[in-house]
Amino acid sequence: MQISSTKEVNYTTYDTTQFEERDEAASGTLGQSDFLNLFITQLKNQDPTAPMDDAAMMEQTSQFSQVELLTSMEENIAKMAAGNEATNTQQYMMSASGYIGKLVEYEGNNTYMAGGVAAVSFEADEVPFKTTVVIKDGAGNYVRDFNPSVTDTDMNTFYWDGTDSDGNLVDEGKYTFSVVATGLDGEEIDVTTYGNGLVTGVKTVGNAVVYEVDGSDVPADKVTSVRDASLGGA
Repeated sequence: MQISSTKEVNYTTYDTTQFEERDEAASGTLGQSDFLNLFITQLKNQDPTAPMDDAAMMEQTSQFSQVELLTSMEENIAKMAAGNEATNTQQYMMSASGYIGKLVEYEGNNTYMAGGVAAVSFEADEVPFKTTVVIKDGAGNYVRDFNPSVTDTDMNTFYWDGTDSDGNLVDEGKYTFSVVATGLDGEEIDVTTYGNGLVTGVKTVGNAVVYEVDGSDVPADKVTSVRDASLGGA
């Protein structure tokens, strides 16, 4: 915008409150209030002997109107986007509620024992020479361990029969497991474990859907599979 004036603007007497109240995030850009304040300042400080002609005034008024229109459009688009996001989240929650009572698998180390069986899944960076899986109960007490045979680095899933180290059947519910894998040289191999658990509820955190799995929060995007609880994590 071109501003013609033969008089220096006296900024010490000009009220800059509206500028100070602008969101700091928008600093460095001209908004609706900026154009309005510049236009008013120009009118206050124009040369009385050579006032702005009608054409120039109409042009600047038109520019202000365009800024106002664009601001309004941006606000409406933002409201529509927020509304659509909220609607999508609600629809996703309705769909996700069908997971309640199901077993889901996700990156972690929990397992849910039901029907006398529980799944233990993991991936090793390389084929181990020896693998030890240790099962503990919800309080962290040792239950049993076993040594599965691992022949590749893909997802390996083994099934615990639900018995403790004495051969007694344990209660159904949530347990934890850890996997220690070593190579021929005795060095430990990196392992990624995948837990599973019973979905007891669904909620939103921000705009993200989160499953309540055996008392823990599991983001929906971390779930890798879902299955019937009667299969015991199989």
